[in-house]
Amino acid sequence: MDAARMEIEALEAARARAIAAGDLDRLAAMVTGDYHHVDADGQIRDKAGYLAAIRSAAGRYLDYRLRDNRIEVSGTIAWVHGSFDNKFEAADGSLRCKVARHLRLYRFENGNWRNFYHQGTLIAAAE
Repeated sequence: MDAARMEIEALEAARARAIAAGDLDRLAAMVTGDYHHVDADGQIRDKAGYLAAIRSAAGRYLDYRLRDNRIEVSGTIAWVHGSFDNKFEAADGSLRCKVARHLRLYRFENGNWRNFYHQGTLIAAAE
């Protein structure tokens, strides 16, 4: 695996850990100012909206796991596609589990790879 793919693979793992830990500083550093996030339920958010959703008092992620990630690089753009599953605990204590496919786009600028787009598509609610 070349250096770019290895770096993006590490970023993907760090992103999953940061979501589960609620590490907003880490997530904010990983995405660009023009970030767009299309959630599996169809909501579209910018960077501020995405971070606010993670910070929300509506609940917290207990787990976020990547599955079968594939990374492709072409020049200064990279795309990652695969699937993920997560567990979300709502403020009322109820659990929401889902499995979804994802596509994330990264751009290499100022010496770093940063995520500028995420699209999630629900596969199924996990049992």
